[in-house]
Amino acid sequence: MISIDQVLVGAGRTDAITNMARAIRKGLGDSMSGDIFARHPALGVSDVLPLSRFGTSHVSGRIVVFHASIGDPDVFEALNHCEDPVVLVFHNIAPATSFESIDPERAASLHDGWRELELLRPKVAVVIADSAFNAACLSDMGYRDITVLPVGLDASRLNKTAPDQQFLHRLTMEVAGDLLLSVGQMLPHKHPEVLVQMQYLLTEYCRRSTTLVIVGPPKLLPQGADPPTIQAIADAVAEQAAVLNTPQCLLYGQVTDAELAALYSRADLFVSASTHEGLCIPAIEAMAAGVPVLARQVGAIPQTVGQGGILLPPDAGPELFAEAVIELLDNEPFRSRLTGLGLQEVRRFDAEQSVKSFLDLLDEAI
Repeated sequence: MISIDQVLVGAGRTDAITNMARAIRKGLGDSMSGDIFARHPALGVSDVLPLSRFGTSHVSGRIVVFHASIGDPDVFEALNHCEDPVVLVFHNIAPATSFESIDPERAASLHDGWRELELLRPKVAVVIADSAFNAACLSDMGYRDITVLPVGLDASRLNKTAPDQQFLHRLTMEVAGDLLLSVGQMLPHKHPEVLVQMQYLLTEYCRRSTTLVIVGPPKLLPQGADPPTIQAIADAVAEQAAVLNTPQCLLYGQVTDAELAALYSRADLFVSASTHEGLCIPAIEAMAAGVPVLARQVGAIPQTVGQGGILLPPDAGPELFAEAVIELLDNEPFRSRLTGLGLQEVRRFDAEQSVKSFLDLLDEAI
């Protein structure tokens, strides 16, 4: 029996990369088996094994899939000594320069991630990137024969989740006017402070009735604690909102899938000020929920969003974001058109079909 084991640096209950690994495992069928291993599985994640149980010696019929998103010396050593074929699935690595002044340790891990990818290149039998942007990054490092495939990504995942009714009631009580939703970890390159300033301009200068909701799920460590970087950024954003006295700026932190489904069902626009995205799964989930996207034209976002939203220049500031929000909210026919186009765009992201294509690719290459 063929075994497809997957290796991740971190694994959580709801994070995107872990969910993609789960989708691959689910799609293996009866003729194949496989486990998921992680160096840092979060508390409560029972379907992912610790990396210590990953054997590096050759196992007949085993293929190892490495989901790359950050560096880790233990993961690198395990893969470097692995005697089985290695498949690289590249999800991009955040720019280390964004972290150097506030979290040198994380910046070092990001630098290591790029270095480890270069060192692993001779061992990699199949190369997959989940966006054309990520494929270009790998090509710059000397990788060749790269397949672009967002394997295991289920765009309609949250559409299958019933919205949390109590949370919907909470939104009814706390949200005034149009809901502008931002979803993503509190990381430097996400620039949530730009969105807080945008909300301040909308409410205080433009006299618009909007509510900005920022959902910033922390990346869980084994102990379940928030990394200092994420907590520091969250605190800074909250302080900024307080200093500006920004009305209707809500920071909800981590939410459940049912709560996130409720947010998407209530949202009028999805907004992102990020300056680096290897794919931008929250934008995909927003379009799948019928919510138009407003973001910067950076990284993979133009490829991901397509015609399902409005893209601003990479250096767009809060003023331009506020102007675009007003234009979209005041033009319902245009917003409805974007919704329809977004629903068409997300048809490209089908977990079942992508896993089938993934397995066909492995069958041909290995």
